[in-house]
Amino acid sequence: MRTILIFSIIFISYHKSVCAKGFLRFVSEKMGDFAYTLLDTIRNVGDRLSNFFQNHATVKKGITTLPRKTYFWRDATAKYTKTTKPLKRTAKQAPPVSAYTTKTLHYKVRTDPMSSMDTPQLITLHGRRAESHIVLTEDGYLLTLHRIVASRLKRTADVKNNTVLLHHGLLGSSADWVLLGAKKSLPYLLSNLGYDVWLANARGNVYSRGHVSKSINNSDFWKFSWQEMGQYDLPAIIHYIRLVKNTSDPISFVGHSMGATALLVLLSTSPIFNTFIRIGILIAPLAFMVNSKGPLRMFGSFAPQPPLLQQVMSTGEFMPSKVTPEWLSSRHCARPQVLCRNPLFFLAGDILQGHLWDENLLTRVLNHVPAGTSTYTISHYAQLTRNGKFHKFGDVITEFPLNRISLPIALISSSDDWLAPLPDVKKLYFGLSNPIDHFVIRNDNFSHTEFVWGPKADIIVFRKVIDYIENGLSLSVIKLNEV
Repeated sequence: MRTILIFSIIFISYHKSVCAKGFLRFVSEKMGDFAYTLLDTIRNVGDRLSNFFQNHATVKKGITTLPRKTYFWRDATAKYTKTTKPLKRTAKQAPPVSAYTTKTLHYKVRTDPMSSMDTPQLITLHGRRAESHIVLTEDGYLLTLHRIVASRLKRTADVKNNTVLLHHGLLGSSADWVLLGAKKSLPYLLSNLGYDVWLANARGNVYSRGHVSKSINNSDFWKFSWQEMGQYDLPAIIHYIRLVKNTSDPISFVGHSMGATALLVLLSTSPIFNTFIRIGILIAPLAFMVNSKGPLRMFGSFAPQPPLLQQVMSTGEFMPSKVTPEWLSSRHCARPQVLCRNPLFFLAGDILQGHLWDENLLTRVLNHVPAGTSTYTISHYAQLTRNGKFHKFGDVITEFPLNRISLPIALISSSDDWLAPLPDVKKLYFGLSNPIDHFVIRNDNFSHTEFVWGPKADIIVFRKVIDYIENGLSLSVIKLNEV
């Protein structure tokens, strides 16, 4: 082969119209392109095999694999096509949630590639550049922080690469923010405007199960609640972002559900962070919860609990099987079992706009949540349902001093939210020192989870979030908005 190549070069070099040097450059470029194509193919096959074995093999507890540092892939959405036949439906509406069964969803998980992808893979699939960073907290937990790097061409002179930190809600992860897809997800809408978007992962979820000395098989690893997320996780994340970017510019914070709780804990216990953050936007915030509804209340009793409930409320991970026990869901949940058996929807309530949900979106959501948390986290929220206070774990007397929060904060809530009902959010609003707005969604069937995944979330919620980030600090009058 080498001899043939040499003779070919010598033969072509005798012709005046072709230069041997140019020919060698041409061959080199083609071989380089072939090598890169082959390398991408190998990586793609490797990722698919890795996902296959992760989904089918037995994974040893306590062992986690950290994602790669940087991911980039051109928009490959078109390469994935729908291979399953949809359920019968009209041209404008998806089938009701009750039409789904566990068997149907398991089948769609196997055929929908996005259902088994992690956050960096989803971001990359959507044509964005993603980074994964590992953050060490003061008490030894290792958290994974995901970043969506905005294109330099999209950064405007007004934005100047400003940072936005998004924190997921109860039983969630960073994947929650990107499950709506490339066109509707909040991180992408912000990235399109030139913002530098970071996605947090609280301790205990699938991306943050590391510790310098504690194993996840040990109950000591799980002895935390959202109180520690605010006292340790958020400070470490904010300091890390400022260090990586080498800037002291304040960060805009957006927190859904538990993410909002963590910010309130941080700012009330460490007031210095009021100067590190530019604005706080709290979506369906969980703080005062005496008016909340649903089965969450049963987990907050300080009295001895029934033996079966004690098994659920162990000192370790909350429902580590990721499935609500059938005896519990059948007694305390009258909704479709495909939702009742999911711990998040078991606690948060129904999908009120289920008839508008895309069937593939529902499959992805149910496959990504619950992402995991501690039993103490659920128990701490349940304790708040039994009194009108926002207090520390197991200590009703010691409340978090909200009057120490000076950060401008905007609230977004719904009249149909089980976990963050309107009276409780209003109490939070009037308990803050510097609230700038309260945006209330009335009579539009917005449940606790639909702030992030609802079919109209990008229009009703995300547009308002972006408006707060860009214009919230210029609001001259404190007001109450309603939809």
